[in-house]
Amino acid sequence: MRLSAADCLRRGWTNLAANWELVLVQWLQSLLVVVLLALSVSLPLVTLGADALLAGRSAARVFEVFTARLGRLSPGVMLAGVAMLAVWLLSLLVHCWFQAGIYGVLAAADRQALPGPRRNRLLFRTFSLRDFSGWGGLYLWRFFRLLVLFWALALPLGIAALAWLVSLGVGGEVWGKPAVLGIGCGGALPLGFLFLVAGLWSHVAQAGLAREGSGVRAAGRQGLAVLGGRLGTVAVLVLLVAIMGLALALVFVPVSAVPELLLTGAPRLRALVRVVLFLLQGLPSALLALILASSLVALVRSEGRLEIRRKREVQTA
Repeated sequence: MRLSAADCLRRGWTNLAANWELVLVQWLQSLLVVVLLALSVSLPLVTLGADALLAGRSAARVFEVFTARLGRLSPGVMLAGVAMLAVWLLSLLVHCWFQAGIYGVLAAADRQALPGPRRNRLLFRTFSLRDFSGWGGLYLWRFFRLLVLFWALALPLGIAALAWLVSLGVGGEVWGKPAVLGIGCGGALPLGFLFLVAGLWSHVAQAGLAREGSGVRAAGRQGLAVLGGRLGTVAVLVLLVAIMGLALALVFVPVSAVPELLLTGAPRLRALVRVVLFLLQGLPSALLALILASSLVALVRSEGRLEIRRKREVQTA
């Protein structure tokens, strides 16, 4: 039996409710990645011009010091660049390890429970730190290779989008506003569709990457097959999570504005409140991300079972 979007959402929510610790794990992953990315950016800034900025010099003088040190390519600058790349790579590995562990637990829980949309929550319970770290170590390089493949595919799309933007400016100067309208509409639709399909494919492929015997190639093919057959279901799941994310943002906007109004005379306390609100906002964001992930795991595994059943029927026919 094929699962509808509501069935996938219900089964995914039951899976996540049984393994609720994954929300905290996802929140911790986001926090660690943000810290590592901030550290990677701060390393070259400290080397290239932070001392001039801290000395109270003007922005023009800081920029002059920055460009002068960058142009000399001193050993300190090169070392800062290498350190930045190393921290970037570490952040990617941390992200992939957490994703591998999360999807490994979700896939194992979905496999453990019986097929169908309505199942008892206890049937999905499988989380433990030992299992999570085990899945993370087992599937780390799968998720890393998939991430590299995704960015390799996204690079031509980014170049095409840049060329489209340049053509808008050139077309407006050469042929006028009607050309800008034609180029804009003619390029926005296919580029937008390709970006949308690439984003959906990456989510679906991750959901299929944590099954036994899978790999980047198999998960990529399965992702395309699921999108080809269940594009509407995937789009509905993503749209529902996006709407919930928008509602969450609308809730936090007035909450974040209150400290700005009440704590204008206490900058340190206001900064502390900002940090606390940022950390609190990460929890529901992690929950929404895992709702989508667990729903897609349910969808991909149900489609995989149907495909296996079809192959067996063909072999026995």
